[in-house]
Amino acid sequence: MFAVSILLTRYLGKERLGDYATLLVIPVFIRFLNSFGLETLINKKLPELNILDPSGAQGKYLVGRLLILRFLTTIVFCSLIYHFLSYYLDFIHNQWLMEFRWVLILYFIVISVDSILSTLFMTLLRFKTLAKTEIFGALLNLFLLMLFISLDYEISGVLYAYIFSASVTSVIYLVLARDQYSGPTKKPEWDDMGHLAWVSYGITFLGFGLLTQSDVLLLNYFKVSRADVGLYHLVTGLTGAMAFLLAGVAPMALSLFSETYAKEGTKSLANLYCQIVGFASYLTIPVYVFCVLNSSHVINFIYGSAFSEGAGALGIYATFAGIQTALGINFTVSSLYIIRRQGVALRSTVEGSILNIGLNLVLIPAFGMMGAIIATGVVMVYMVLRQLKTISAEMEIAPVFPVIRQCFLYCLIASIPCLILSWLNLGHLITNLSLYLITLVALLIYVKPFNDEQRRLLINVYPKLDPWSKLFFRSSGN
Repeated sequence: MFAVSILLTRYLGKERLGDYATLLVIPVFIRFLNSFGLETLINKKLPELNILDPSGAQGKYLVGRLLILRFLTTIVFCSLIYHFLSYYLDFIHNQWLMEFRWVLILYFIVISVDSILSTLFMTLLRFKTLAKTEIFGALLNLFLLMLFISLDYEISGVLYAYIFSASVTSVIYLVLARDQYSGPTKKPEWDDMGHLAWVSYGITFLGFGLLTQSDVLLLNYFKVSRADVGLYHLVTGLTGAMAFLLAGVAPMALSLFSETYAKEGTKSLANLYCQIVGFASYLTIPVYVFCVLNSSHVINFIYGSAFSEGAGALGIYATFAGIQTALGINFTVSSLYIIRRQGVALRSTVEGSILNIGLNLVLIPAFGMMGAIIATGVVMVYMVLRQLKTISAEMEIAPVFPVIRQCFLYCLIASIPCLILSWLNLGHLITNLSLYLITLVALLIYVKPFNDEQRRLLINVYPKLDPWSKLFFRSSGN
């Protein structure tokens, strides 16, 4: 998918990339309206139901009803897009984009269906099936994108390439998951399901102000240039891709948190939280640190010199995103759900949305694209700190913070040779990256920062890494 993003970015250029980003706001936002908390409901309740009812009958009832509900609500929202799109385009001064109405409707359908099906497989911890299907879909998307680019179908070709590939993966998911919604069913006790779903939906709906889509909307409203909108989309998209090593870990963590809390209580949940967040920091912080300190090399090498003016924005946004990710934003909301503090998750989302929109209204007219970058970055860090405060009051998570600090320290030390090369004007992305990785790996082998418990967690998730893991883990006796 990263290759896909590079190809379409280079093909579209800054201005058409801005148009593409403006179009994506519509189906992505409507998908959030269409979520109704169903993905969260599957993630949290399905593992619990399968423990209470090993036959799976209650789980099948839940999955079957939620799939039907998703299909029905998707049809309703398709009608709303068809009738109200022109009013929205008038608001953002882009009425000419009306020609994309049908392709946007199709795009909305596939992302709505794919979202709930991929969540189901993640909840079931069927990682091999999920990985194979997603890789096949990404390769198909890349092939179709190259085909449509060769035919010069422009933005429509980019959108249709994704629509076709996502449709194929959704069909595969439906076929492979038939044992999860067909067969004998038994109605479960709803307990707090309705409340959980509505809180999750409220967070999604009210959290629109936290999303980059709201920034793109306001950038267009204030008539920021199409090229700057394109650069904003590039920077936020590239920064989001920096957490690629955590792909799928957050939904998996919610399932594991739910199961652990149901079986063993808060103390075991706190221990698991610290282990996962600490391990995840070593999968993300090194990437963010390198990209922040080498932002110009990253932009120029990947996207070309035409996008080099986005290097400063990339460095700033990646700094905020790196801090947020290192502090565990991928796991804080999940933890709040598990310990039944959904209200805090909702309130913090509302606060963050209001703050982000308020900052945007002040900073975008003054600083344009960079104003949106700063506003969103500040709120990202505020959100994770707000949520961590509540979690720390409910369970002991302090042991994870020294791990995060150590990871930052090791990454900064490993960056010194790269910074020296850049200072001497000898820097290049490949050279800097190779030197950074060699230095970091050598440092980690020397200090051996992980313990036996963390090693077991790694092996359970990635069994084939067992032989290599011995290099970085110290025994409990050391």
